[in-house]
Amino acid sequence: MIQVIKRAFEILNFVAESSEEPKTLSDIAKNTGLNNGTCANIIKTLCEYNLLEQLGRNKGYILGAAVYYLARNGPYRKDIVNIVEPFLTSLAAEVQETVLVATLHQGKRSVLLQIDGNRRVVINKDFLLQENIYNTATGRLLLAFLPSSELERFVSKNGLPDKKTWPEATTKKKLLACISEIRKKGMVLHIRPHEGVVGIAFPVKQEEKVIAALGLFLPYFRFKGRHREEILKKMKETSEKISEALTERREL
Repeated sequence: MIQVIKRAFEILNFVAESSEEPKTLSDIAKNTGLNNGTCANIIKTLCEYNLLEQLGRNKGYILGAAVYYLARNGPYRKDIVNIVEPFLTSLAAEVQETVLVATLHQGKRSVLLQIDGNRRVVINKDFLLQENIYNTATGRLLLAFLPSSELERFVSKNGLPDKKTWPEATTKKKLLACISEIRKKGMVLHIRPHEGVVGIAFPVKQEEKVIAALGLFLPYFRFKGRHREEILKKMKETSEKISEALTERREL
């Protein structure tokens, strides 16, 4: 039963990647690694509960009405999203780069809100949504500000970073040293020149506790000179403004 739930989630997640573009049975089966028969049975059940909808015979599937009903109360952590949205909108307009706010929940990095800048050369969506926490600026920052007991649980469950992902943190001693440095600097600058990507993260606090990370991603070739200085300055200012707004809201 647990395996079926996992497969159903994988199907829904794949269909949701581009919710307006119908996915055929063969597309879904190929992406999830299921055979057509098993995939068809799960899809049939999802359709019965209105979690998926078939547009017509051989025309593919889209998300069903029940998915939108379940999400009727708005985004995850709406309390944070409602406050950070105007700040993120302003930051994206000022630096014209992709900005986001992410949290860490049960060892998983969740992007609460993402706003794209107006640049033509942008970062691939797959990079923004990657689940390897060690390989993202926001993930590293959120790990760095975890209580020691939670960090220990995370490492026990997920293991240490590999040499390709985070070469400076491949042992527990090295990881703790990197985390200490992040806490000291109060930000993460993750430059990956071979992939042509730069990731930056600053902490978002509520009453001095880090509850989220403000992140920004941009192509490596744009991260230089005055634009680099402006990004770092505006991100620091924005993270502080968001933290102040969240703390004030908490005190009401």
